Amino acid sequence: MKGLWRLVWLAFLIFLIALIVLLGFPWMKREKRLRMIQRIARWVPLAVGIPITVKGELPEALRSGEPLSTGYMVCSNHISFVDIFVLDAILPCRFVAKKEIASWPLFGQIAKGVETLFIDRSRKRAVLEIGETMAEALRHKQHVLFFPEGRTASGLELLPFYANLFAAAPMTGAPILPIALRYTLNGKTTGIPSYAGQTPMFTIIRKIVATPGLAVEATILPPIPSEGKERHTLCAEASAAIAGALGVPDATAEKAERMKSPTATTPSA
Repeated sequence: MKGLWRLVWLAFLIFLIALIVLLGFPWMKREKRLRMIQRIARWVPLAVGIPITVKGELPEALRSGEPLSTGYMVCSNHISFVDIFVLDAILPCRFVAKKEIASWPLFGQIAKGVETLFIDRSRKRAVLEIGETMAEALRHKQHVLFFPEGRTASGLELLPFYANLFAAAPMTGAPILPIALRYTLNGKTTGIPSYAGQTPMFTIIRKIVATPGLAVEATILPPIPSEGKERHTLCAEASAAIAGALGVPDATAEKAERMKSPTATTPSA
């Protein structure tokens, strides 16, 4: 019964958030919109019974409110639909998402209203174009969030990171801010909130609301400077930082090691 009430409450909150975004945001200044996004982002995790614990601190420049020369590029491991709400509750960002989300009922309208950056994966130039769009947002001192794994994982491991979108950071001098997400059940790491694979979203939501004891930990890691570095280096550093925080193998480093060609030596005649 508690799970049913949570479903009803979640549906009401999504509808309410859609109203705020569609009717309220057009009349708000950007600073007020960001504060509102941060406030309402906390509602959804709590509604489905997932309290948020934040470890670490945002960089001093963000905590003090001092003027920034560029936005931060936030990257995180990806597990659940809850991730984006958890991360926006920490630092409101422009989120990079697949184009298909724009057509989802309500969620698509909300995504458009919060200035999501959509990527059309069916087009070859899409990655290049979204990188340029991300760089432009960073130059306007807007924070940008993306998931370098490119898809959701089970929550029990870290998938290899893709380096392409990291290119926007050195283009602008934006620092990378890695955040490690871990979902727990009664204190132990769990994959229950994950929608990796072919499980329908609603099935995952029903499982979440029916499972007491779930929680999420978000660990804010030290920022990674991007000046003078290329995207593969930044990708490797971010993956190593998040893997270390989660205590799991660094799949990006392992993949790079596998791809190294062995040095062949030809015996002299």
